[in-house]
Amino acid sequence: MTAAPERGSAHRLIAEQRRHQPDVLRLARSLCLAAQAEPYFLRGARLRFAPDSGTGLEARLSFSPLVEAADSRALVLHPEVSAELRRQLYDHDPDLLGSVRDFTRAAHRGAPPLVRGFEELLWSATVGPPPSEAGIERTLAPLFRQVLADGGPAAEASRWILRFLPRLPEAVRQSLPAWRLQVMAAERLGMEPPRALVTRADADEFRTVRALVHSEVDIGVRAVADGLVLSRPPERGALVCGASGAGRVRLRLRGALPGTQWHELDLHEGEHTALNVSVAAEARTDGTLLAAQAELGGTLLCARAGSRAAAATTSDGRTVLRIDDGESVLPVELPDQPRLLAVADAGPAATAVVSGKGLHVVTTAVDGTADAVLHPLSLQPSAVGWSRTADRAVLCVATGTDVLLVDDGDPDRVLRTLPHPAPVERMWCSARAGLVAVADTNGAVTLHDLASDTVAGRWRTGAAVTALTGDPGSGALVWGAADGRLLAVDGGAASAVAEPLTLGSLPAPASSLAVLPEAGLVMAADGSDRLLRLAWPGGGAVGVVPMPFRVREVHRATGGQLLLSGHGGEVEIRAEDGRSRLLTPGPVPDGAGPGWIRDSVGMVLPARTTVLPPGIRRWGIGHVCLPAALPPGSEAFHALLTQARDQGLRVLAELAPPGEDTPHGELLRRAYDALEEPVDGLRIGDTDRWPEPLLGRLRHLLDAYPAAAIVTSGAPPAELPFGAGHLPLGPPVSAEPPPETVMDPRPETVVAPRPESVVDPPPAPATAALPPSSRAWALPDGLPYPQAALLLALPGCHEVPASLLASTDLAAAALRPLLAARAEQLALRHGRVERVPAGVTGVTAIRRDHAGQSVLCLTSTAAGPVIVRVPVRVPVPEATAGTELIEIAHEDPDHPPTAPPRVLRPDADGMVTVEIDTARARWFRIHPRAHPPPDEPADPFAPPAH
Repeated sequence: MTAAPERGSAHRLIAEQRRHQPDVLRLARSLCLAAQAEPYFLRGARLRFAPDSGTGLEARLSFSPLVEAADSRALVLHPEVSAELRRQLYDHDPDLLGSVRDFTRAAHRGAPPLVRGFEELLWSATVGPPPSEAGIERTLAPLFRQVLADGGPAAEASRWILRFLPRLPEAVRQSLPAWRLQVMAAERLGMEPPRALVTRADADEFRTVRALVHSEVDIGVRAVADGLVLSRPPERGALVCGASGAGRVRLRLRGALPGTQWHELDLHEGEHTALNVSVAAEARTDGTLLAAQAELGGTLLCARAGSRAAAATTSDGRTVLRIDDGESVLPVELPDQPRLLAVADAGPAATAVVSGKGLHVVTTAVDGTADAVLHPLSLQPSAVGWSRTADRAVLCVATGTDVLLVDDGDPDRVLRTLPHPAPVERMWCSARAGLVAVADTNGAVTLHDLASDTVAGRWRTGAAVTALTGDPGSGALVWGAADGRLLAVDGGAASAVAEPLTLGSLPAPASSLAVLPEAGLVMAADGSDRLLRLAWPGGGAVGVVPMPFRVREVHRATGGQLLLSGHGGEVEIRAEDGRSRLLTPGPVPDGAGPGWIRDSVGMVLPARTTVLPPGIRRWGIGHVCLPAALPPGSEAFHALLTQARDQGLRVLAELAPPGEDTPHGELLRRAYDALEEPVDGLRIGDTDRWPEPLLGRLRHLLDAYPAAAIVTSGAPPAELPFGAGHLPLGPPVSAEPPPETVMDPRPETVVAPRPESVVDPPPAPATAALPPSSRAWALPDGLPYPQAALLLALPGCHEVPASLLASTDLAAAALRPLLAARAEQLALRHGRVERVPAGVTGVTAIRRDHAGQSVLCLTSTAAGPVIVRVPVRVPVPEATAGTELIEIAHEDPDHPPTAPPRVLRPDADGMVTVEIDTARARWFRIHPRAHPPPDEPADPFAPPAH
């Protein structure tokens, strides 16, 4: 390959070749109307236009500066050289140009349509007036058809177009059809088109052309405790979402919190992306969020003391520290992700950051600039903070059992050492009060008064200390113990000998604490989606403030407010076609055995099934069960197993109960063969018809396959023999409950009515191997729509009939949106159940809550359309007016999936009005907005304004 000649130098290059290698130039002229010269084409051209030459001429041309690229497949001239050769032939030797044209057409008569179309455009642009756009479009029509097709040929054609279309004459390549074709080809391959193509049209026209090659693409979204995992194709166990795309699917994601920004994500075929969601937010003590920052795929670390704060954001391998000194915000770039962060609450503005590279001390100058100095560390500290002695500010560095008081932030200038009997775990410092409080691994808390150089007090907790804070104004200390106790000592001389006061007992150990004397509160975070608060200084009952994300740290801010940091929270995912989903990363209840079976809905395939229905994962199906009529090892068994694997489904093999003459060894062999295929587990039907000895032998066989899931149906035997991976399927709750009753999630249970009653998952019987929330049942076949919809609003459904996914069963197909919504919402799979008064006979309102999600399910069995008013309860009553009910499942053909979801809002009295058609169901996600909506562009896919 040689460097491309500039357009003006092509003439000089050709002239030079004519002087030194005229035969090479003569052969090159015969290729000027060809898109590319394959070996057969090059040999034929030489024999026709340079018959007196040898094969060495072909090699000399390949290595000449006239050629852009050559390999064993084809040779390509530089486009400027090819254009200049065509012009010279047209001006000086039109007969030869015609001969080259005839040879090119004959040699490439069997070439692909895109090659022939390209060469047709070269010829027409060379010998005639500039072709019209209509003529260009007719010539390019075969290329349009190839790019619009699916599969490998479309991608190959797109690569060819992007490579060769810019070689066409300017009049052709600048035409509108050629522009559209290049944009479509780039989109087909998932590439950004050249900048000149992007700026030629406005954003709407550009998006319209890109969308021409879009098709429906399945992407997988799996919620984990700290964020989301996205995959294409969907990985097993992931929620399958539809989106529009081609070589890439363009997504926009953001935390559904005030002030958060959209994050761009392009998902290409074969990609798997894990995005943790880190959150920092300003909030009131009642949980109202004022502003938030959510980093998807990044991390946030925050610190606050007095009027100063610092936040370190790490994203895309870059860490930026933003320091707020109360008057301005200064950004400082750091070379590494921080592990510890502390700011001084008084005195000179200073920030300490500990990372893997050492200790970064950042000071703010009078002129508003920030200076960061890196000090290497021999040992990584467990805590850092700022305090003050009688005469200077010091940085406190906890290392091992000692706290080093460092002058000017330089760890080599140690002024004093504060020893402790055990390694230091936690530390609270205040430059304003001149105090340092330390908690060690023995559960002891020590308070140092640096101004007087004394130990102000030492207290033994009797348990590990999980959080420690103080009040600079009074000198009081508050700490949390591993057993949930919250302890405090008052400031002053008397506190040194006083026993700690127990403020209260938290439901979980605190991970962070903040004292707000002006509000009379102590706030605690425990890593869950709530804040805990107690009265200060007396303590008392523990109040719970629900939060929209899991709060790890809480800091006192000015004005009686809080700075919170944590992870998780609701995430909005928006596709380019407008479809939007709200997903909540959150914990799935623990349980022993194969984890996937606790969260999967299955389907038993009919006996004569030969082809698996396509796309069934979109409707929430996670596994299929191959019927007992198909023996393992058979061609039909293997074909269905392969289809299921290709769709990302898990597979169970069904074992039917033995007949009177069926040898037990035959069933055991069948189970062994299925597990060796391998399948992911077995489904044992009608367990009450299985002999106990045979079940025992089957258990011993399954001991060799600890990863296999076992699903049973029918009345369970006296002793369930299948261990932790066993999921027994029982009958569901009654499909037709008596009027005004509340359904409990326990199978075969109807509970007496209680107004607005709450039903938590019941305790499991001693024989159950799975947690209460996974008590399972199968949806009966043939249920009327309202009864089936009501059952799907309750927990425990782990199997649905195959008729729900039959394309011909329209009545059953109406339940598919409910299945899809159930797979999408954690609250519908694991949440507690609450009966909400609907006030209309024949209408049942069920509310489900879990991990910060709330879903309202309305089902009508009334004989006609009804209008109901249902109360909407939100964690912060003041936020009721801003609450939205976002519809997540309905059956309305006039509202396509790509349309924005319908949204209802409650009235001033906290009631929401809902219209329900005859014998229909509507499900809503309750989305409280205890804050103003974020200031954002209406279209997150619009290009930024210039």
